[in-house]
Amino acid sequence: MRRSNSYDEQLSQKLKKPRFAQEYLLALVDPDDEDALGIEDALRLAISKMGTTDFAKLVAEDKANVDKFLKGNRVLKEETINRYLRPFGLRVRKELEKIVA
Repeated sequence: MRRSNSYDEQLSQKLKKPRFAQEYLLALVDPDDEDALGIEDALRLAISKMGTTDFAKLVAEDKANVDKFLKGNRVLKEETINRYLRPFGLRVRKELEKIVA
């Protein structure tokens, strides 16, 4: 089902509020949800709903680089993902853990 333009505009405005964007992203990657997205896919969705230009300004990134990421033509390093998540009070980290067999 396709969403209306008014819905997209409302979501875009809400995503400009850091607390809402934080909860939105966390919901998209919720490990208890079988339809959860990966972090990069969730970030792509949020950026596309927020608006590329607004997001690029928010993170002080060239819009062309954000566009490349949205199109899947750019793989982000962990530090760049964290820079993209910082305005929303989020970060990722890699962790190596020993598994007891």
